[in-house]
Amino acid sequence: MVKVSIYIPTHNRRLLVERALRSVMQQTHSDLDIIVVNDASTDDTRAYLDDLQVREPRLTVIHADQAKGAPAARNRAISVATGQFITGLDDDDEFTPTRIETLLSYWNNLGDDVNRISGLFTQSVMTDGKRSSPTTDRKDKVGYEDLFHHNFIGNQIFCPSRYLAEVGGFDENMPALQDLELFMRMVRRFGPARLVPDYSYVCYVDDGRERISKNAKRRYEAFEKIMLKNDEAAAYLRPHLFMQLFSPFYGTVPSLSDWRHMVQWGAPPALLAKMLRLTIRNALVLARGYARKSAT
Repeated sequence: MVKVSIYIPTHNRRLLVERALRSVMQQTHSDLDIIVVNDASTDDTRAYLDDLQVREPRLTVIHADQAKGAPAARNRAISVATGQFITGLDDDDEFTPTRIETLLSYWNNLGDDVNRISGLFTQSVMTDGKRSSPTTDRKDKVGYEDLFHHNFIGNQIFCPSRYLAEVGGFDENMPALQDLELFMRMVRRFGPARLVPDYSYVCYVDDGRERISKNAKRRYEAFEKIMLKNDEAAAYLRPHLFMQLFSPFYGTVPSLSDWRHMVQWGAPPALLAKMLRLTIRNALVLARGYARKSAT
């Protein structure tokens, strides 16, 4: 049986990481190398993980003395992974039971194509714990330029472990968009990523917790870093990447300065029309949020 490594960074989310780990330990593919990096949690996460490690031989726990963020935690896990393949799970999300089995089966049936792709990804199920909806925005194949238009891969990729090592893992200096930036390096090095027609990743959203990806200032900084690292990319891709900062998931309302940038970069009319729609949409959502807070 093929061993698969699964890395989970966590910080002060004791109950959530328990749910995440339960979904991993219940996978139908059982040959797993489960690595949890406790990023200096101050709640009872450490005690829970230490107790679980005694009872679960597939689990490796790494305790960090200082919190350094998810990219550094993921890299620590990647450095000790022993599986032939590797993938990740955020501590507030979960896998459906057949996720790893399905990904492995798809990979094994690719034939010679496995030498021309960087990895696999799936659609996700987005939920707030009460209502759920499937994603519909993923492409069958995702190449380098595709990722400037949209992160069609999502937040996790399944690939040979050596691929992550060869591209240097996650950039720990990225203030946000770390997954997107990693995927750009991977598809440039190993070829496009391919979609598996499966909904096996459950992503919890709108649950009242502040995600790093919600921080607008960090996303602007991340945009600049990505452009610097990809300075040979075609100029027309810049406004498309910039538009990702205002997706409905983040809810950021474009400023007048943002509009000036888009015009200066020669954004096509269709992209400016999309920006107008997002400006109106995000402003209305923000206004409704303020109204609910005022009412309470």
